[in-house]
Amino acid sequence: MEERNTRSLFAPPYLTGIFGYNIKYSLSPLLHSFMNKIVNANLCYGRFDVSPENFADAFNGFKALGMKGANITKPYKTEVLKYIDFLSPESNIVGAVNTVNLEEEGYYRGYNTDIDGFIKAVNYEFKENLNGKNVILIGAGGASRAVLYALIKEDVKNIIIVNRSEENAVKLKKEADLWKIPLNSYADIIYSDFNHSVLLKKLLSKKWDIIVNTITPSDESEKLINSLFGGMETLNGKLFFFDISYSTSYNPLTSPDFLKIYNEKSFKYTNGLSMLLFQAIESFYIWTGKRVDFNVAKEVLTKNQI
Repeated sequence: MEERNTRSLFAPPYLTGIFGYNIKYSLSPLLHSFMNKIVNANLCYGRFDVSPENFADAFNGFKALGMKGANITKPYKTEVLKYIDFLSPESNIVGAVNTVNLEEEGYYRGYNTDIDGFIKAVNYEFKENLNGKNVILIGAGGASRAVLYALIKEDVKNIIIVNRSEENAVKLKKEADLWKIPLNSYADIIYSDFNHSVLLKKLLSKKWDIIVNTITPSDESEKLINSLFGGMETLNGKLFFFDISYSTSYNPLTSPDFLKIYNEKSFKYTNGLSMLLFQAIESFYIWTGKRVDFNVAKEVLTKNQI
């Protein structure tokens, strides 16, 4: 366990929680409770399932109470920027926040631990670095922003953003082109919607290394993913499929339409559980000054059949 020195302005218990909408599935309260037990940080973590019309009041109430920190999940990773005093350099560039902390100076700062969480998860799950890879990114919402920034940061070669709304894909691509400048990246970023144009099929027939899905799990998103690849005889290259959702009730690879595209020997699939762990460990460290070992946290979850 790593621990940093902190001043005594914020004495525990550390009051924290996760803000989102329709998040009964979230493992974050359980995970942070486990990490708290491991290091005895005296952290209290709750679930705040808030409808969009009530989010402003709820989050301002969180601040008025002087709570120590929060995780932010769908659909508020960009909305929350309106209510935060300052942003970390990366979250400011990306324009999305998943962690909020009450700093020692008395103001709230937003962080994005999803960025390094994604990078570490790819390394852990696939035993691969992202450098020089060709990536299909599905989705252009708040979650995709952190993933796209991570891809650029790790110097991938080519990225295609495929999204339901071409307008949002174009907007994200233009922003990402600006991110490339401070990161000294030469990544080639293109975009498309889910249509079946000849151009898109031609693009997808090129060699790709990793497919990353950032769309919220649903029957609709499963159909979209299958429509994207349906009818194609093959995809070139040794592919990895990363669905950043960790929901066990959803797996696009269970669809016969999707499975028939791949030879089982040519791809590896993972969900977002390891990404959840990596980003949660960093959030916990920001709040408490204590960082839990990944393998210890994973073992605790495994023993509890998560």
